[in-house]
Amino acid sequence: MKELIAFLEKFEIWIYAMLGGVGLLYIRKVIVAWNEWRTSVFGMEREASQRRLGTALSVLALAALLALSEFVLISFVSPALPATSLLPTPTLDLLATATPTLPSEAVAEGAAQATLVPNMANLPLTEGCQAGRIEWIEPLEGAEVLSGSVTLKFIVNLDNLGFYKYEYGQPGSDVWTTIAAGNQSSETEQTATWNTDQLVPGDYFLRLVVMDGQNNPQPVCVTSVRIVLP
Repeated sequence: MKELIAFLEKFEIWIYAMLGGVGLLYIRKVIVAWNEWRTSVFGMEREASQRRLGTALSVLALAALLALSEFVLISFVSPALPATSLLPTPTLDLLATATPTLPSEAVAEGAAQATLVPNMANLPLTEGCQAGRIEWIEPLEGAEVLSGSVTLKFIVNLDNLGFYKYEYGQPGSDVWTTIAAGNQSSETEQTATWNTDQLVPGDYFLRLVVMDGQNNPQPVCVTSVRIVLP
């Protein structure tokens, strides 16, 4: 199921474009078949027009059903799926040579050095946030949030807005999970809820992905948060 959702998210725009093209084509066929059925005089001609009309309506209904299924899966089912975090598993190398045991002082020194890793909040993020247009209000960049129900506040204010979605991901990963989506532009902040109960505490990115009415992507607004246990 998760593989299917990931595939649908990756090719979401192309799927909508393809289904939209099919819909336009068969809307035209429905109109033509309807006109032929209305103007037909002979019985056989009328039956043929009726069959073409039924076929066109069936394909049109199927395309609409597929588009609705895509929207429901991406907007509602995907955010409800529990996120899984794969932990690295060490691989035993049978051909590796044995290494001598280090003294405890060296081990302690190495451990101290290993903990000096950069905080994700200090890393440069995508410069796509625009005040009053596309921006995160809450949580602030680098903020710590308690695991559970996290309140999200953001602004998406675009005159010709097509739709937007907000997602989360982890540093070093190209996988983004959709939390929810919308298509309402607002000058004031909008509020949503992010359920993090199933997430491993640690550093995460939040991003706003916005498309205008012509499906042109806008600069992606990214912020960083750290999930901690209550």
